[in-house]
Amino acid sequence: MSERIRSDEERIIARVLVRGLVHIALDDISSAQSSLREERSSGGVENPESIRLLRIAIRRIEYQIMTMSEVDPSLETHELIHRLHQVGGPFGELRDTEIISERVVKALGERRRTLEGQRLVALIMGQRSRAQSTSDDVLESGELRSVLDALNEFRRLLPSDAITPAMARPVAQQAVRVTWRTVKRVAKLAKKSGADDDLHKLRRTAKRAIYSTRGFSYVLGPSSEEFAARLVVLQKTLGRQHDRVIVSEWLRDAAESDASLKLLANEVSREERQRADDGADEWAGPWKMVRELRPEESVMTTYSFFE
Repeated sequence: MSERIRSDEERIIARVLVRGLVHIALDDISSAQSSLREERSSGGVENPESIRLLRIAIRRIEYQIMTMSEVDPSLETHELIHRLHQVGGPFGELRDTEIISERVVKALGERRRTLEGQRLVALIMGQRSRAQSTSDDVLESGELRSVLDALNEFRRLLPSDAITPAMARPVAQQAVRVTWRTVKRVAKLAKKSGADDDLHKLRRTAKRAIYSTRGFSYVLGPSSEEFAARLVVLQKTLGRQHDRVIVSEWLRDAAESDASLKLLANEVSREERQRADDGADEWAGPWKMVRELRPEESVMTTYSFFE
């Protein structure tokens, strides 16, 4: 079955659905921004959860629009997707430095008390501080506001027709089918190669499928919620693997950049690399659980409980 829309009616429905997704995203981003402003104006400690919610909201709508553009190529969203990706980048980099700093401290253990250990921690904490500063610059500048204005203008130009779940379901199924097809293809490649890049790509495609499926769960019904829940387990398993990989790579780079840290950094890097290798196949179990659900026969052909 084709994943692309086949009629003008489906095109209108697809655009109404996209309008709804963008409306939710703008509300979520506005809420996260308001929380950050309140935290900063009160002089209190900034809650990392607010930044996390902002990062997720930006990435989610980027992926959702990307998926719907595959369903309806006439949406012409390439520039908007690019801008969302660019403005969300610093928040992703901040997340990476937070993960690396936490794992480096944990991996060092008692070695953190050594001079080399203290210098490694200071190095990653410095990078984390700079990443925080960069994300703050995005928040304080007009860059994010400009992207949100473009997103709102995009929403404003989309139709606001009233549609029923029954009308929306075939288009929503097409969107889920697009992401599921990609997940299966990337999973096959990851299983064959076991390469870090392929496992990371599978994590990203699983996340994209989660966002698409959850975005339309009100149309697709309970089976879609179970499908998304199983994909979340897969994505988190792959996320732990990716975290080990980026920590190992960061430590290796630290060893190359500072000869005085070489011995300890390489030692801990090898340990993290071994953990990554030991857990490289952990995703097989969650992947089996996703496949056993047979989403092609449930989520993508389901009847909504709203009928």
